[in-house]
Amino acid sequence: MKERTVPMENVVRIETVLNFLNGWASPAYAEDWDNVGLLAGCMDTPVTKIMTALDISVPIIKQAVDFGAELIISHHPVVFREIKHLYGNHPLYHLAMNQMAAIAVHTNMDRAPGGVNDVLAKHLGLRDIYTAQNGLLRIGTLEKEMEPAELAALAGRLLDTPCGGIQWSDGGHPIKTVAVCSGAGGDYIEDLPDDVDAYLTGELHYHEWPLGSKRTFVAAGHYYTEVMISKEMAARLAEAFPELSIAVAEESCPYMVC
Repeated sequence: MKERTVPMENVVRIETVLNFLNGWASPAYAEDWDNVGLLAGCMDTPVTKIMTALDISVPIIKQAVDFGAELIISHHPVVFREIKHLYGNHPLYHLAMNQMAAIAVHTNMDRAPGGVNDVLAKHLGLRDIYTAQNGLLRIGTLEKEMEPAELAALAGRLLDTPCGGIQWSDGGHPIKTVAVCSGAGGDYIEDLPDDVDAYLTGELHYHEWPLGSKRTFVAAGHYYTEVMISKEMAARLAEAFPELSIAVAEESCPYMVC
């Protein structure tokens, strides 16, 4: 039987997928220090299967190979700092060996409408969500006021952060208005509007915790505030490219909490 060939005009190429992602999360949204876009591979490579992930690690690449993917789309860039040596334990080496492409949508996806921070805010059940002036923070209201300890516990349940993985400080009064920032949000504390009762982010360094603040702070885990974007990306890609097979990588937090 003669094999069915796909007309060239119907072939989806990496450039087409990247253009779709750029239309959702423009590279102009990315921080100056970031590294987004096509980080490995060729624009004209045809694509039939894509895997989405928070990170690109060697085990994730193995999953993508088993799935038959030609492209991995991740939130965190596989190439972030200067690489002076490329050894066999580096994910980039394994991407090259398997002729697999990689696209990163990082801080541009944090800022994008419907991106990481919007998904996080909705996942926490916030209402009347709007974007702060810096374009990154999302601010919304809880269905009902709650105490700081209740907010910390709620975040742990909704984000599946393990027991002991939530850090929080008590602002000393009930919470109604909450600002969120996925990942490491310490740099944006100064951008919080005055009416925000609590700030939830992924992680805060020791000296970023404001001493004596009347605002509650919750650090719910870098991984746990971002990992849900993999499913959101997969859903949008499946809608935009129904002819492609899309899979979400099976991931876990790279560290344990006891």
